[in-house]
Amino acid sequence: MKLDEFREEVKREFGGQLQRATPANVQDFLARMQSQLFADAGKAGHAFEISESARDYDEIVTQFFARVLDTKAEQLEQALMMLWLVGFELHFARLEEEYADRFAAMFRERDAEDEP
Repeated sequence: MKLDEFREEVKREFGGQLQRATPANVQDFLARMQSQLFADAGKAGHAFEISESARDYDEIVTQFFARVLDTKAEQLEQALMMLWLVGFELHFARLEEEYADRFAAMFRERDAEDEP
C-alpha cells in the first residue's frame, strides 16, 4: 500500500478531520490495516521471523521505534504508516481507558445512591 492510498483509506473511514473515529471503529480499522500492510510486505518476498527478546510492552515499543529508524529509504512510506497506526492506536487506547474509568465512577456513584 502506498502512502496516498493509506491517507485516502483513513479519510474514507474516519472523515477528513478524523471526526468519526471512536475507540471501537479504530480497533477494527487497525486490524484491517495491519493485516493489509503485513500481507503487502509478504507479497514483496519479505520473510517474517519471530524472535522476540523483549520482556515487556515498553521494550517491544522501544524496539519497534528503533527498527523504524533503521528503515531503508525505499521503505519509509511503510514505516510512516506503521508509526501513524501505532500513535493512533495509543491515543484511542488511552481514550478508551478514560471512558471506562468515567463509566465505572458513574456506576459506583449510582450504586452508592441506591444503597439504603
